Amino acid sequence: MADRPFFTILTPVYKGMDFVPGCADSVRAQGFDDYEHLLIDDGSPDGSGALCDELAAGDGRIRVIHQQNAGVTGARNTGIAAARGRYLLFLDQDDRLGPCALRAIAAALREGGDDLVSWRHHGQWGEMCADPALAVPTRYAQPDFGKLYCTGTVHYVWTKAFPVDFLREKNIRFDETIQDGTDDLPFVIAFWRAWFGEHPGAGIQYISQFLYYYEIGNDASVSNRLQPFMPSHLAMFSDLLSDFLHRYHVPPDQMALAFYQCLHTLAYGVYSTPRARRRRLRAQLLEDGRFRAILNEMGRCRLYSPFYLPFRLGRLGLVVFLFRSYEGRRWWFWQAYRLGLLLLGPGWRQVF
Repeated sequence: MADRPFFTILTPVYKGMDFVPGCADSVRAQGFDDYEHLLIDDGSPDGSGALCDELAAGDGRIRVIHQQNAGVTGARNTGIAAARGRYLLFLDQDDRLGPCALRAIAAALREGGDDLVSWRHHGQWGEMCADPALAVPTRYAQPDFGKLYCTGTVHYVWTKAFPVDFLREKNIRFDETIQDGTDDLPFVIAFWRAWFGEHPGAGIQYISQFLYYYEIGNDASVSNRLQPFMPSHLAMFSDLLSDFLHRYHVPPDQMALAFYQCLHTLAYGVYSTPRARRRRLRAQLLEDGRFRAILNEMGRCRLYSPFYLPFRLGRLGLVVFLFRSYEGRRWWFWQAYRLGLLLLGPGWRQVF
């Protein structure tokens, strides 16, 4: 291995006894040795810290940092500061790398020039790509980022490679005030702004094969909990949509899914917010100029969501009712979906 490894693979660890061995095994099985696997023991109260030390004692490519609990964002920031590799990959403790992930990603990085590299994820291990020769990237220029968004990879840091020196030079870090699992997208937005600002002709090399295994059966995952509305939810979508339209010049007709998911996420935040706190949402969300700008752009471009009219009319109770139906049998959700289209008239672009 070179003095400086090609990759630092960063894994925050907290109550990870059941997951970390499988996570580490997936890295060791890559057939690619030019890496360090950095385990950040985030003050775990179980035996995870000792387990990490045991793994490191048996494999010199594994390095452990112990710290007081700071949450996943704090652990990731510690890893950015400590990484020795050229490129940083994020790997959550309950996830795994597909069999050829490092070989495929390294090849794309070496051949891509200033382009960034991204790849797909899946929740079934049997769908992982095992042959790096099959993982041939497709290039997306910046005006094509709306199409890239439809691949479902834009939001996540663990579907991307990040140049370590650039992150540190530009002081790009995770917002440690965000502790509800929505910290990825603000980080990606900040990184893309900085990178494409310095490399205006760069794009993204996208590997459509599945290289990252995302565990969908972990009940303790933050993503499986209710996520009451936070101002950061609106900020991240406002920034993303504005950047796509005005920085990367994505055509509005490619933005239907992004706007749809924006309203869906904000509706979930309203649904997750206790009834006693929903009155505050009128000032936090409905009266925020950024949210009005999102609704205005959807109306101008006729980009449809069943939550568009309820939000436009300020009917948060109806937003909650529709999302409750979405989480259940969805009968009322689809009835409202069709009714909204009927009321708005023809010409609205649908995601489904």
